[in-house]
Amino acid sequence: MLLERDKLFLIWLNDKKNMQKRLNYTKYRNKCQKTFFKKRCEFERQSIIDCKKDSRKVWEKINAMLGNVKKSPDDIILKHLKHLGTNSNISTSFADTFKDEIEQIRHNCDTKFLSRENYVKEAPISMRWQPVTSKDVYKIIRNMSVRKSAGSDLIRMCDLKCIIDKISPIIAKLTNLCVIHSKFPERLKEAILRPIFKKGDHKLTTNYRPIAILSSIEKVIEKCIVNQLGSFLSNNNILDPNQHGFQRGRSTGTLLTNFTDNINTHLNNKQFIVAIFFDFKKAFDTLEHEMLLRAMGECGVRGPMNEWFRDYLTSRSYRVRVADSLSEPRGVRCGVPQGSAAGPVCYLMLVNSLCRVLRHCSAYMFADDLCAFLAGRDMAEVQRLVQEDVDNVIKWSHDNGIIINADKTKMLVIHSPYALLSNNTCNIITHSYECFHRMQNHCTCGSIERVEQVTYLGMQIDENFGWIKHVDYVMNKLRILLSKFYQLSFKVPRSILKCLYLALVDSIIGYSLHCYGLTFKTHIEKIEKMQIKFLKLIIDKKTKAKCNHDYRILFETCNILPASLKHKHLLLVNSHGSEEHKIPIQHTCGTRGAVQGRYQIPYTNNYFGGRMLCKQIPKLYNELPVSIKNEKKLSLFKTLLKKHLLKTYYDT
Repeated sequence: MLLERDKLFLIWLNDKKNMQKRLNYTKYRNKCQKTFFKKRCEFERQSIIDCKKDSRKVWEKINAMLGNVKKSPDDIILKHLKHLGTNSNISTSFADTFKDEIEQIRHNCDTKFLSRENYVKEAPISMRWQPVTSKDVYKIIRNMSVRKSAGSDLIRMCDLKCIIDKISPIIAKLTNLCVIHSKFPERLKEAILRPIFKKGDHKLTTNYRPIAILSSIEKVIEKCIVNQLGSFLSNNNILDPNQHGFQRGRSTGTLLTNFTDNINTHLNNKQFIVAIFFDFKKAFDTLEHEMLLRAMGECGVRGPMNEWFRDYLTSRSYRVRVADSLSEPRGVRCGVPQGSAAGPVCYLMLVNSLCRVLRHCSAYMFADDLCAFLAGRDMAEVQRLVQEDVDNVIKWSHDNGIIINADKTKMLVIHSPYALLSNNTCNIITHSYECFHRMQNHCTCGSIERVEQVTYLGMQIDENFGWIKHVDYVMNKLRILLSKFYQLSFKVPRSILKCLYLALVDSIIGYSLHCYGLTFKTHIEKIEKMQIKFLKLIIDKKTKAKCNHDYRILFETCNILPASLKHKHLLLVNSHGSEEHKIPIQHTCGTRGAVQGRYQIPYTNNYFGGRMLCKQIPKLYNELPVSIKNEKKLSLFKTLLKKHLLKTYYDT
């Protein structure tokens, strides 16, 4: 075909004014391009099929098709930091930068603003170490990822998996000896840091963040200890109930559910809410070891376990690697090991007392993300009470060695768009530590910036709590994906294309849909229209022709829930097995609702009240058939519920 195409081209080239020869060449050229495109798509489709069940290879092929070839960190660094000299000089420069950043943030003041007895609640029980067995270590190693790089000891996780039967008893014995003698091997305390570009000027080392690579054996030992520590904290309810980070059964989803329901309740009562979103500077890296060990003792980690953590945290070091060059070791004086299993649990125990200094505000925490808000009708009174709590948070942070980032701390006043605030001005000040030392005389501290919209745990929250901004945010992400899906629709098998939809599109739409799905119907319809565009790329032409008259059939054909039904599905699944918000109708006379086992739906004042869970949950359950409503098994409940929702969607 190429020879024939070139031949026609030469014929037309010798007689350019002959339009017929030009038309012959153009037609044949277009035919060649279509054939080549079809064959290339078939080849790429077959290459994905040949990957079989290796998801990593599939993603590599897909990224190559889309042109998403990631440059290695070393290529980026060596390209933009040539002016620093050799690779060794670059790694040394990064090592100095990472150390100086922490030293500049830390404070060395020993003065305490708050009495610790007023906000600390000591655990009445202490943790007891249960010796780990080779079976415990075997399970941990088996579940570890093999894609992580080797640490300073050059031992990879895949190496441990190759000798898992022989190495498990050895690591189990090593772990037990470490805890008994309260020691941690010095050789495992060194981390390798890899600089990763964040944003800004590529030529500044301050615009890179460190990613720590730890020893594989260290990770296994940590996991053995953290598993017992996490069970101890969970079984004895030691961690604050307002903390949702790094705990089994808790996530950003559970936090946002409680957060949005509480906001809707206050708005239903015709109140406004002053919310403060705190930001901390390098919270995990600036923790003072003595304060951390004291907090761990208050949480019940005492005796040998506390001494083990003391040895584990001290005398640690790191080296920065750029290409094949390593910097000289740098000592670590504070913070928890980045990328470790123990780091997050240690942090949770340190900040466990933070919420107790809030005397007036409701608190919501996910690790170091803290939101505190207070509702009311008198702006002056709310402002005074919020200011007290903000001052207490700053004082607590000072006493516990954590630094608040005043520039990134934001304030959002949430209110109904129809409500008139008695005093629309709200001024909350973040006093500096020096200001508290001067007893706030001649204060020149700045106010917390009031914004109309804030990003909290991936959600766009606006001052009218209408979720319009978040829907637009979701739509923008889906539009970017849609163009990529169109490219892949010619090259990827439809079964894999559907998997990509579930992995990428469905995850974006489904993230906290049970919260923002309570917005107005017109906003959710935008997302459903975008879903239809994706589904039209997934199905074949024959199915697409059948659905021309009504594209809603696509959802049932692909067994995918539209956004409006997925929102209901999430609400019902999350409330399955819980009797909260389910109050049966009880009448002395046998009314229809009481006989059918329906639930009471409370009266609400406005559309914010209609979004409350105490109204949404019983309302949705009352719409379900008795067979689904009474299903006890969660997996079967999900299946039956999905079929029922799709059927009702098509029938309407």
